[in-house]
Amino acid sequence: MPDCVFCGIVEGKIPGFKVFEDELSIAFLDINPANNGQVILTTKKHVLGIHELSPGDAGKLFSNARLIILAMSQVLGCGGVNIVYALGELAGQRLDHLLVYLIPRFKGDKVVLDWERKQADPNELKATAELLSKGIKAIPVIVSGPPKPKVIEVPVDEPKDDAIVRKPRIPFY
Repeated sequence: MPDCVFCGIVEGKIPGFKVFEDELSIAFLDINPANNGQVILTTKKHVLGIHELSPGDAGKLFSNARLIILAMSQVLGCGGVNIVYALGELAGQRLDHLLVYLIPRFKGDKVVLDWERKQADPNELKATAELLSKGIKAIPVIVSGPPKPKVIEVPVDEPKDDAIVRKPRIPFY
């Protein structure tokens, strides 16, 4: 995408302080961090959100996040890490490229991630759970990948006592 800052970083046209890269993603330090060491993990391919990735690529992206978080914990000495991902303007997505923010947390930092907590109605919870469960089952390929092939077991006759038994061949080096 020509006007995308993150595509520019991926292509090397815009400088970034890269901390990780593989065939799927790139991670670099955020120039406007909530805390020192905050990392932005993004896909090399321009996509709006995780829903545009294959199940395998989505898993790989979060496996990469895990790796970065382990390094953050060891080398930065943080006491925790927030993973922040937003899809859509109402959720706080400001740019049209998938971004996963990895924010190291330290005792006494001023970072606040909060929302108004309200008591949920049990009937509403039940109805919403049923609705989401039905929705998830309606898109199994997206959720769990293609269906697994069915394995058919075929009975095998056991060898008779007088059958020829071959010894395994061991190569000589």
